[in-house]
Amino acid sequence: MSITIPSPLSSSPAAPPSRATVRSVSIPLSIYAVSLASLLTIVGILWDISWHRSIGRDKFLSPPHILVYLGAIFAGLFSGIQVLYNSFFRKEAARAADVRVWGIFYSPLGSLFCIWGAIAMLTSAPFDDWWHNAYGLDVTILSPPHTLLAMGMIFLQFGACVTICKYLNADAASGTASRRRTVLQTLFVISALSLLTMVYTLFTDYLHVRAMRSGTFYLMAAIASLLLLPAFGRALRMKWGMTAVTGGYFLLVAFSNWILQLFPAEPKLGPILTHITHFQPANFPALVIIPGLAMDLVLQRSKAGDWVKALWLSLTFVVLLVAVQYPLSGFLQQSPYARNWFFTANSYYFGISPNAPFRYKFRPEDISPIGQFLQMLTVAVGAGWLCARLSLRWGQWMQNIQR
Repeated sequence: MSITIPSPLSSSPAAPPSRATVRSVSIPLSIYAVSLASLLTIVGILWDISWHRSIGRDKFLSPPHILVYLGAIFAGLFSGIQVLYNSFFRKEAARAADVRVWGIFYSPLGSLFCIWGAIAMLTSAPFDDWWHNAYGLDVTILSPPHTLLAMGMIFLQFGACVTICKYLNADAASGTASRRRTVLQTLFVISALSLLTMVYTLFTDYLHVRAMRSGTFYLMAAIASLLLLPAFGRALRMKWGMTAVTGGYFLLVAFSNWILQLFPAEPKLGPILTHITHFQPANFPALVIIPGLAMDLVLQRSKAGDWVKALWLSLTFVVLLVAVQYPLSGFLQQSPYARNWFFTANSYYFGISPNAPFRYKFRPEDISPIGQFLQMLTVAVGAGWLCARLSLRWGQWMQNIQR
């Protein structure tokens, strides 16, 4: 496939679009559609995880699966219509404002990611059904069909962010605040928090409550978070960008947990060792909003180069996350005051016995010795430094997207 993309950092880009012209155009319906699709897909995934914890895998077209694939159809359809409209009804304007594909089609760069992501997600649907029929239940989150689905979702959500950046950058070039820019920033936050939640979900095996007293939790959290948050902070062009994204992540997961518990559900797949009557939510979300707030302050006040900024971002994130999550994990895992609808510590998979000896305790292997813990925190800061530097560079690229 031939795609022509002028580099946004080139000193002499080929026929760059006029930012004033882009700004004068209203926000396309497809941008609202892909932002909503980003949210629908991750809500569907959170619901699906709870479905498996509460009911089991009872059928292919379960309600959460339908919601996920509806999001893919929504994003792919609206992005495809936008490409066809640009290519055949406003071709002259699209030459200056969009990416050329196969010498025929003109598409915003982000729409290409959305279309590819939607295709991958819809391809994973029959693949996943065949996989379960052939091999039974999954033993890991990242089975081949789930990996394809996850990559498709990431492409879709990333594409939504890229598409919004085109218009957000054009508005920022005018130097004046506007209601339109506020709408664009809100849509970007929705897409970005969906992507962040998706990445955290992929790392569930490392980012659960029992893991919060091991160094591996903070290493994986630093990699997952610092690859994304600094880029979002720059691309959003707002004072509290990372705070908005991490706060949105917290609200999305928390409200999903609180709402799901209201609906009845009973297991349909044996063995059933714990009788439940309602949906079992996921863990209480990590309080990454606290390091997110502090990292916004770092970007606001630091005048150093990006390598120094990245180091400060990594140190800030790891230190504050340890300070918050290490004691919180003890409360969530062991305290009877956490076993309620708000903190969801009494949520339990029906396939595990209610008399399990470590149901409300840490297992010995869950807690890292202090020396090993500090060593892993050092590794986490180093890995986070590199991820944050890459993310800042990525954010700079997003600030230059014009097509």
